[in-house]
Amino acid sequence: MNLDFIKDYPPQWQKQVSQYLAGRRRNFDIKPQLEGTGFQKAVWREMMKIPFGETRTYQQLAAAIGRPKAMRAVGTACGKNRYPIIVPCHRVVATGGIGGFSLGLELKRQLLKLEGVVIE
Repeated sequence: MNLDFIKDYPPQWQKQVSQYLAGRRRNFDIKPQLEGTGFQKAVWREMMKIPFGETRTYQQLAAAIGRPKAMRAVGTACGKNRYPIIVPCHRVVATGGIGGFSLGLELKRQLLKLEGVVIE
C-alpha cells in the first residue's frame, strides 16, 4: 500500500492513520480545516459521516447535501479532497461499481477491504 501522502500529515494524524491501517482504529479524533468551495466543504463534511465499513454512492452523497443531480460535482469534490482516509472519499462509490479515487483504484479497494467492504 503506497501511503506516501500521509508524510505531509501532522504526527498525530499519521499515528491515527497508522492505527487505522493496522486495524486498531475505526474513527478519527481529527477535525481537519476544510478549505474549498462551499459545495466542496458540504461534500467533505457529509463524507466524514459515512461510518467505517459502509459506502455511499455519489448520487446518495449529492442527495444528502440537497443537490440530488450533482453526482459529477460530488466526484470532482472527492478528487479535490486533501485529506484522504481522514475525509474518507474511498467510501464513495459509483452506482454500478467502485468509481474513482485520486490515489488509485487498487488503494481504494484495499482500504474498502480493510473495512470489510468488497466492490467488484
